[in-house]
Amino acid sequence: MSYIPDPSAPPDPSLCTVYLLRHGEVANSHLVCLNGHHDIALSENGVAQSKRLGETLSRYPVSAVYSSDLTRTREGARAIAEPHGLTPTSCPELRELSFGKWEGMSVSELAEQHPGVLEHRFQNPDTFKADGGESFQDLHDRVLPKFHAIAQAHMGETIVIVAHGGVNRVVLCDLLEFPLKNLFRISQEYAAVNRILYRPGTPLVDFVNGTALHLG
Repeated sequence: MSYIPDPSAPPDPSLCTVYLLRHGEVANSHLVCLNGHHDIALSENGVAQSKRLGETLSRYPVSAVYSSDLTRTREGARAIAEPHGLTPTSCPELRELSFGKWEGMSVSELAEQHPGVLEHRFQNPDTFKADGGESFQDLHDRVLPKFHAIAQAHMGETIVIVAHGGVNRVVLCDLLEFPLKNLFRISQEYAAVNRILYRPGTPLVDFVNGTALHLG
């Protein structure tokens, strides 16, 4: 089965086609950091990934582009919106999970300063919170109302949302009725592409964790 739709096909007024993307590689990716709300920029590779996605999606009838209000997603959103003559809309509700006092720490630093805490987090991802941060249930409750509102405002259209690994996972879990405790079973690489054929109540997740190559 091909992932590549026909961009010239007439729109279906009963659905919104959502390209839900993860931002490109970030500047501190080599350290494996808990960036959360930490406003890190894209790496050179991340910028190149965003440009490739923008070039590929330029052939699609994109009506609107949304992102979180953090630099790493806004940079990607601009690369996608520019070929369409669009201005991206930044939404704070689409920010990544907050890690509270752990913001910007590397995984190795966290493991050294708080032994065992990462294992506990991965065993209980839906309820675990960093000191002063959010759980994935908190993230779900913040993100999903905004995601549904955006999609329902664009029925019959194709839109792009540039977000984060955690944000995308909670959206996909919600649409697939997948328990949040299993969200790390969903892979979201840098510049990942997910396509959702959104109908209220009966969404179809068309593919997950693809690349620009899947778009033709």
